[in-house]
Amino acid sequence: MKRVFSIFAVGLTVRLIAVAYLAHVKPYLLPWGTNEAGAIARWIATTHSFSSPFHDAYGPTAWLAPIFPLVIAGTFLAFGVQSSASAIAMLGVNSTCSAATGIVVYQIGKEVYNKRAGWFAGWIWTFSPTIAILPFIQWDTSLSALALGMAVWLTLRLASSKSEGWAGCGASWGVAALVNPALVAPLPILACMLSERGRRWKQVALLLTVSAVVIVPWTARNYFVFRELLPIRSNGLAEVYFGNCGFELHPLGPSMEYQRLGEAAFTKDLNRRAVEYVGMHPREFLDNSIHRALLFWIYPVSLWPLSVGIEVAALAGLILVFRKSKTLAFQLLAVLGMYPLIFYASQVVTRYRHPIEPVLYALGGVALSSIAHRRGES
Repeated sequence: MKRVFSIFAVGLTVRLIAVAYLAHVKPYLLPWGTNEAGAIARWIATTHSFSSPFHDAYGPTAWLAPIFPLVIAGTFLAFGVQSSASAIAMLGVNSTCSAATGIVVYQIGKEVYNKRAGWFAGWIWTFSPTIAILPFIQWDTSLSALALGMAVWLTLRLASSKSEGWAGCGASWGVAALVNPALVAPLPILACMLSERGRRWKQVALLLTVSAVVIVPWTARNYFVFRELLPIRSNGLAEVYFGNCGFELHPLGPSMEYQRLGEAAFTKDLNRRAVEYVGMHPREFLDNSIHRALLFWIYPVSLWPLSVGIEVAALAGLILVFRKSKTLAFQLLAVLGMYPLIFYASQVVTRYRHPIEPVLYALGGVALSSIAHRRGES
C-alpha cells in the first residue's frame, strides 16, 4: 500500500511544481474571466442557485453537469468568490485529482495484466509531461479522468464472476455522468458485455438502476426548471452546431441570442439547426468528422510524438491483454472506441481526450512491462 501511495505522492509533487511554474510565467491565465463553470459557481456561492453561466444572462442553467461547478463553489466559499486564491486552490484540487488517477491507472494495469504492468503504467502517468500540466486548465479535465478511470476499473473487476461490486460500479458511472455526461458513452456497450448474453442480467440491471438513481435527482431538477426532459446537460447538439457551423451564435460572442432567448429556447433553436445542417450537408459533416477524429488522436499538436507513442504502446498492450483475456480487451476497446464519438461530431481540443488517457497509459504500461520482462529473461 505504501508503494502505491508513492505514485500519488510523487505525482502530486510533480503536478504542484508544474502548475506553480505555469502560474508564475502565465499569471494572466489565472483570473476566472469567462469560465462558465466559474460563473455558475459564483451564483451557487452567492445565491445558492445553479444559473447564469454567461455574461448578461440570468436564470437557471443546465449548460454544464453539476459536480464540477459545485466543487468550484466550495473553493469560492473557502477562498473568495472568483478570487486569485480560489483559482490557485482549484489548481491544487485539479493536481490532487490527477495524482490520484495515477493510482487508478496502476489498478487498471494490474487488473488487466499483472502488478508489474500496473507499476509501469502508474509511474509513466506520474512523470508524463503532458499529463502533469493539464491540472493548470480550470475545467473538469482532471476530475473527468479520475471519474472515468475509476468507473472503468470497477467495471473491469466485474469480469470476475465472484465480484459483488455491481452497485458500487453503478454509482461510479452515475457520478461520472454528473461530472461529464460524455464519460458514460461506453456504458451501454459495457453493460451488454457484462450481461454475458443474459446470464447476468440481474447484476447488470442493478448496475444500471444504481446509475440511474444517482442521475435522476438532477434530471428531475432540470425537468421542473425547463419543463422538458434534459437528463444532464442542455447543449449537446448545440456543440455539434458550433463545431460545424461556427461560433458566431455562441453565448460568449456578440450575438446575445442566448441572453435574449433564454437557455431553453436558444438550445432548442441550435438543436434544430444542427440536425438541419447534418441532413443537408452529410458529406461535409462526414469529412469534418474524419478530420476531427485524426486530430483527436494526435493532440496536442506540439507534442504529437508523445501522444502517438503512447497510442502505439497502448495498441501493443491491448494485443497482449487480448491474448490473456478477450473479455477485458473488448471492454477496454469499447471505452476507447465509444467515448470519442461525440467529439468527432462536434469539436476537438487537447483536454477532451484526457478522460480516456488512464486507459491508454494502463495499456502502455502493459506493453512496456512485457518488453522489460523479456529483456530481463534474455
